[in-house]
Amino acid sequence: MKVQLQLKKGTRLRSLIFILIPIVLSTYTHLWNPTGFPSLHVDEGHYLRKAISTESGQGLQPQERYRAPYFGQIFLAGIFSIIGYPNIELGDKNPVEQLYLVPRLIMGFLAVIDTFLLYRITEYRYGKNVALIASILFAVMPFTWMTRRIFLESIQLPFILTSILLILSLGRGQQQNTKFTLIISGIFLGLAIFTKIPAFTIIPLGIIMIYLLTRNKKYVLLWLVPVILVPLMWPLHATLNGDFDNWITGVRYQVSRDRPLINTINTFFQIDPVLFVLGIGGLIYSAIRKDYFVLLWSIPVFLFLQVIGYVSSFHILLLLPPLCIAAGNMIEKIGKNISNITLRNSLPYLRIAVIGIFGICSITMLITLNTNSTYYQALAFVISNLPDSNINLNSNSSKPGDKVTLIGNPQYFWIPEFVFNKTFDAKNYYSKTPFKTDKYLMIIDTGFLKILNRDNSSRLNLAYNATHNLARFEQNFTGGVDVNKYPYTNLKLSPETRFIELRSNY
Repeated sequence: MKVQLQLKKGTRLRSLIFILIPIVLSTYTHLWNPTGFPSLHVDEGHYLRKAISTESGQGLQPQERYRAPYFGQIFLAGIFSIIGYPNIELGDKNPVEQLYLVPRLIMGFLAVIDTFLLYRITEYRYGKNVALIASILFAVMPFTWMTRRIFLESIQLPFILTSILLILSLGRGQQQNTKFTLIISGIFLGLAIFTKIPAFTIIPLGIIMIYLLTRNKKYVLLWLVPVILVPLMWPLHATLNGDFDNWITGVRYQVSRDRPLINTINTFFQIDPVLFVLGIGGLIYSAIRKDYFVLLWSIPVFLFLQVIGYVSSFHILLLLPPLCIAAGNMIEKIGKNISNITLRNSLPYLRIAVIGIFGICSITMLITLNTNSTYYQALAFVISNLPDSNINLNSNSSKPGDKVTLIGNPQYFWIPEFVFNKTFDAKNYYSKTPFKTDKYLMIIDTGFLKILNRDNSSRLNLAYNATHNLARFEQNFTGGVDVNKYPYTNLKLSPETRFIELRSNY
């Protein structure tokens, strides 16, 4: 009896250590220096603006364009409301940087949850050894820094993983509440689709796994009901608002752009060749061994991305879990025929130790960089030079000279508007409509310069020529780095904001 108790305690301790290792690693790689790396992406500002506007009661569609479903902004708005963001104590640091800290930390915590869920999914399917390897790959390999950004993919990933985990739990003797489990799983996947549509590619995996585990077609249909009904709230809301045609236009826009999958795969290989080779090798190994689980997970994603014709690097985030699982299974299984038992048992751990050390060193070289100081300093200066909200742009009571148009990348607009209550007419530098005010302030960055250089005689260039320099902010933390050498190839997707110049005509 004592021997059995000791064995149980040893097994529990081993299980605890196995799950703590990737969790600790993931906590470090996804929560260290969240405001410094990666560089701020324009979509982050867009999603934060929608979340803050939703929290402040402006509704689900303040921008009157249907580019993505609503749950991402609802999810963030709910968390923001609970913690009182953005009305938080900012401290002595740059207020703009402090405002980005909270949502970036939320993304980091979601990534840690992803690591735990990935471990449990892999443990259910392949055992603890493969789970340890797969979750360490997810925790430390450089490409996973993409989950640190405030992307819809970062938000939807834990919902996808939770849905899959609940399905797999049916195969572990937990079928007493099968119907309830399937409904909850369906709701989670429905919410993932309601966050961003490509999550529907998980449906084939769900259907086949449920049928194989339960042998009951009614259970499959029961799971599909919330999977379909939850995301249908998006077009239903548009229809009720009389915006169905705009909804169709927005959906078509998302698939009308051109960036083929092969280009993004090539980028993936450049920035994280180890994970790419291991992941693709794992999928091939799974095909040879007729392991349908990771194939059913990954192949629909590949097919969908190939069909839509526009694939950004963050779209690949949906493939990270199956690639890590496939790679972990291959690493654990290869070498099982070695006659030396000690070597055979230790070989998978030696491999993952080497890969893990390589990954943690590589990602540390990236997450310790500070790529956003210029952005934070420049936007703080803009905020201090904009009029307060007591001036109404649409009112004739204020003097025309007090009204200001702010021209630049839309990612600069949400903090002055929603947090500091500044009054200005926001003008995207792509916009060709006339300015509404006599005074205007330009935020000149690399993207703005590309617009100006396209046409020297454009209205935007004429407006630029009428301005004078107010301030210029510069940094060069990565100036001596060769972005063609690994791991700094990642900086192609996270470029440092080298300069921002602020110019006005007043």
